[in-house]
Amino acid sequence: MPEDAVARYQTANGWSEFKRISANYDFSISRKHIRALNAEYSKTYLLRAPSGEPWSIESCPDWVTVTPSSGVGREEVTVTISEMARTDATFTREEWQNGYYNTETHKGRAGEIVFKLDNKTTSNDEPVTVKMTAEQYDCDYADGDVIVNQTASQGAGVNIVFMGDCFDARDIAMGSYKAGIDEAIGYYFGIEPYKTYKPYFNIYTIFGMSPDSGMGTVNTIREAKFGSQYSLSGIAPDTQATYEYAMKATTVNESNLNQTLVVMVENTTDYGGICYMWGDGSAIAVCPMSRDAYPFDFRGIVQHEAGGHGFAKLADEYIYTNAFIESCSCLNPHLKEFYAGKALGWYRNLSTNGDYKSVEWAHLFANPDYSNIVDMYEGGYFHTRGIFRSEATSCMNNNIPYYSAISRQEMVERIKRYAGEEFSLAEFYAKDVRDASNNDFVTRSLEVEDNATTRAAAAKQMAPKFMGDKPQLKK
Repeated sequence: MPEDAVARYQTANGWSEFKRISANYDFSISRKHIRALNAEYSKTYLLRAPSGEPWSIESCPDWVTVTPSSGVGREEVTVTISEMARTDATFTREEWQNGYYNTETHKGRAGEIVFKLDNKTTSNDEPVTVKMTAEQYDCDYADGDVIVNQTASQGAGVNIVFMGDCFDARDIAMGSYKAGIDEAIGYYFGIEPYKTYKPYFNIYTIFGMSPDSGMGTVNTIREAKFGSQYSLSGIAPDTQATYEYAMKATTVNESNLNQTLVVMVENTTDYGGICYMWGDGSAIAVCPMSRDAYPFDFRGIVQHEAGGHGFAKLADEYIYTNAFIESCSCLNPHLKEFYAGKALGWYRNLSTNGDYKSVEWAHLFANPDYSNIVDMYEGGYFHTRGIFRSEATSCMNNNIPYYSAISRQEMVERIKRYAGEEFSLAEFYAKDVRDASNNDFVTRSLEVEDNATTRAAAAKQMAPKFMGDKPQLKK
């Protein structure tokens, strides 16, 4: 394209997603910016140049090193940003957003790396160049840093680790990373019984700096610290890299990963979510920061994926097939999956047993505090018939902020077990917050139930993915 059109294409909607935009010659760098925090940071990129054409560095900030600094044709180059001491110096950056330039001022430093073709010039007799912006942000936190949000004050301590993916250095420096994690922690412990039993938890935030900001899709390319991106099978982070960072938390190690929940907050506002589960109890709950309407918001995803699937090992209660689960003709053999989960001690919120006297929640029928709520409702685990749930609706159905009584009991039993304490049903009854009858969730849930079914059928709400006996860790 003409030289004077390059900048417009680089900022235009749609076109800005292309990583190779150049004038006349195929001379481009695989990323148009590199962002770092205070620590030294290196990244390797692909410099594309015409075959046989020499290139070199025309200019570069003195705190940036490019290796090699010259070459011939296509070549990989490593850009290294040197360590920066804490500073009050500032730089200004402009970004094209929604039809205008947004100007920001940050603590740190910025500059341009300019590559040029040595033997080529433009039609105006100017050097043929390609530019990369280097930005280094002064920040209180660094990649791999750990915040201890809470140390357990009761029991031996139940580990929960929150981290984020698809947040770059700018996101971390601006506070977006920590704000997203804090929001997720608030949602997780903003619902019973986690609210009441919060003192049992060791809560950690771990920082992971991604090269790019935002999540990639099938149509866009984003490089993420933990590899997260949307795909047809759901958001799939690199589980080995995720656990490597999770074990930076003081009380988390290979021996107790099976009792540690990792919550991965994704830097995207699109609805989604999935939980990766291993037979030994290990789990990674992937939670995008959805800004969809209630109950398909960030809160709903955290409480469903992390609190429901990840920690308590609950089954999905939503339905998208009008058929008996025994005669399931779905792509996945749901009944076989369900029984496999039951064999591991999971899915206590559902049963294929329709007998009032022997179902998992039979003891709740005789308790007057629960008898007006708990019953036998047919439908769950994607099917309308042949499987039963204990209450009309709950978070495991359509993300509303309420867990059923048997689900709360399972959560408390698991908390007590992980904390090294004995579970007492009498104590559970005494401390249980039974707020189903005085909340507006029932009325509101009826308004969204059809929408929940539609989202589930469209694979917007992904079922947990079984990953094998135990996680594979980096050597």
